[in-house]
Amino acid sequence: MSTQRSQKNLTVMFTDISGFTKHTETISREALMSRLDTHNELLMPVIAHFEGKIVKTIGDAFLITFESPTNAVQCGLFMQHTLRKYNAEKPEPEQIHIKVSINSGEVTVTDNDVFGDPVNVAAKIEKATNPDEIYFTEAVFLAMNKAEVPTSFVKAFRPKGAESSEIKLYKVAMDEGDERYQKVIRSTHIDKEKMKTRVLELSNVAEKEFTRYQDTLDALVESQSSSSRTMVIAVIVAALILAVAVIAGFAIFGGSKDKPDQQLARDVRAYLTSNKPEEARGRIETYINEFGADDMTTTLLNEIRDHEVLKVVAEADRLIEQGQPENARSKIKEYFGAGELTAPAKQAVGRVEAYLQARQLVDDGKGQETLDTLATAFGDTNPSDEIKLLRRRAQALLDCAKMMASDERYAEPMRMFGAITGAFGEDTRNAAALVYVEEALANELYRDARSNGYDVANANYEAYRKRVPNLQSWGWVNAHLKMGAIWNFRTDPKYRHIRDSQVYWEKWRDVRDFVVNKPEKQYRFGCMQFMLARLSWEAVCDGANEWALAIKAEPGLVQRHGELMACYRVKLGEGMEELGRDLKTDLKYMLGAFTGGLDEMRGLIKQLYYNELRETLVSYAGSKEEEYESEQMNAVALLTEMGDTELIPDRFAVFRAQFENWVGGGGRLERFHSKALFQAPMAYEDYQEYRRLIDSTLEDVTNRTGRFGSYSNAAGILQGMLEDIRLAQPQHTAQYDGG
Repeated sequence: MSTQRSQKNLTVMFTDISGFTKHTETISREALMSRLDTHNELLMPVIAHFEGKIVKTIGDAFLITFESPTNAVQCGLFMQHTLRKYNAEKPEPEQIHIKVSINSGEVTVTDNDVFGDPVNVAAKIEKATNPDEIYFTEAVFLAMNKAEVPTSFVKAFRPKGAESSEIKLYKVAMDEGDERYQKVIRSTHIDKEKMKTRVLELSNVAEKEFTRYQDTLDALVESQSSSSRTMVIAVIVAALILAVAVIAGFAIFGGSKDKPDQQLARDVRAYLTSNKPEEARGRIETYINEFGADDMTTTLLNEIRDHEVLKVVAEADRLIEQGQPENARSKIKEYFGAGELTAPAKQAVGRVEAYLQARQLVDDGKGQETLDTLATAFGDTNPSDEIKLLRRRAQALLDCAKMMASDERYAEPMRMFGAITGAFGEDTRNAAALVYVEEALANELYRDARSNGYDVANANYEAYRKRVPNLQSWGWVNAHLKMGAIWNFRTDPKYRHIRDSQVYWEKWRDVRDFVVNKPEKQYRFGCMQFMLARLSWEAVCDGANEWALAIKAEPGLVQRHGELMACYRVKLGEGMEELGRDLKTDLKYMLGAFTGGLDEMRGLIKQLYYNELRETLVSYAGSKEEEYESEQMNAVALLTEMGDTELIPDRFAVFRAQFENWVGGGGRLERFHSKALFQAPMAYEDYQEYRRLIDSTLEDVTNRTGRFGSYSNAAGILQGMLEDIRLAQPQHTAQYDGG
């Protein structure tokens, strides 16, 4: 009865117990067989779980096939993981260490065997595999799902033999900290009861081989007592060579004399092993001319096509590695024309598209998406310089994004500059990278000017302009440099003469004009002004105007107040330790200011924090402490503007307390304060009190009598106040003036 054969694409795995032959010299037969039993008990369920099929055992080695290359690689990973756990609890002599080698391709399958070039290659790379490792070929790497297993490139390996071809080897990265490694471990739940039948099937195959192996082993152990150690090793080696020879002989000759189609297959595959597909086609044409086409010629032509496709795919990958993805795509298209792509070709096209997508993602500044795309297409450690460069640039973008979201953006800006220029170069045209370069240089030169003065920082600014030729806009760098100079002029005693000079105000106006319609930068200009005013102990609302304008354009800046203030926050005096942390705290502090930006300050409180600060405002409005007169007047104005006049204990008392200082030009009362008081609802009796005080004082000033008679501005102030109250209360005005 002839043996039934078929051709299938399978993934082939060899496992081998490392150093097993050596142990035959030192331990008993029973101990050796016990170790084999333990090996099987540990690994059979794993093989069954991952749907592996044990074809044969060769001594202590397994030949296993899988339908799925991903299953095969994950099986190897979990086998090694299982043995790691076992070995951790055993002394070294009792530990079991295995090597796993894997290859994929079209093989010949019989009822109880599998053979062909992929099997031979898997056996060869087992020799190059280290103990406790899983090595696999490029064919496996291209076909597996790389997102499910951590992988890395090992080396290009050329097996012994004159006609052997170079093989690219990869391995599973046995990194327990890798999320993909952990995912395989977590998701593999082996139910030994459920797997009992499957394990039994595998064990039956193994048992036949081990029975033969036991006989050989008995002879070997017996020979140890009567022969030298060298002889024992020689017998073992001879036995292994004989086993391999028998398997190879069966694979080649199939137990009988070659028929013409078998000879054809052997010749064609020899040509393919020598990388001669055209000669292989010629041999098939000769056969067809003599015997006609049949299933074998179809199979062999498909093998030739697969061989050529792998060459095309390899060339495409080489072009990708050289940064020529378009040429790689053309190479594949040139081979297939309008025909349908095979699976390896589709995967190669996928790598081309992934490479192009990754380049675009880098251009768009999307670092994490770039790394994810490359990992899915190429694994973790593709050796190509082009892929490494894309990964390095993506990581630089990621690192800079993290720095931009932290105080490091301001504290160490040149780290951001170094990350970008190290990955992209100083002459980069990448728009996303240049955004980080602009921010880094702006912050560095602000710090430079604040510490060393404008002239030093400006010289460095000009030097950077030459080093970074493709930065399109230097406006923010220059504006931030000038902000640093403004700080330096205001805080360094040697520049006291410049503080109110044309030089100072020119720089201030340059910054103000640049930040218009740039909300974040306008907000930061406000932050610098606020902190500088606090450092100088000035009772002004500097910064409020810029904040109000920026928030109107971009309301979300309110939540970023602490982040944007970080560049300008400095150690302040007592009572100001919390300033610069959030906008509400800074606006509350501004209630003690009496000039510059008061309208904007009050507007922001009304818009954002009135309800939260109302209790504080009421407390200030009723204060009797002279120290809080500015807070009192600002609180009174806010309460009246928001319709909460009734919460002020005595409005007229507040007005009268500030009136004389205001008319005399030395108080905290401003016209908008008095207008706010006048506009709130009031009784006629209250109106009379205001008018009598204003009218009598105006009469004294007009007659140049009384304490304000000599004040030149007093008449104008009082007339403005009189106009405001008359317009604010028309009914009371008509009654008072008519009476």
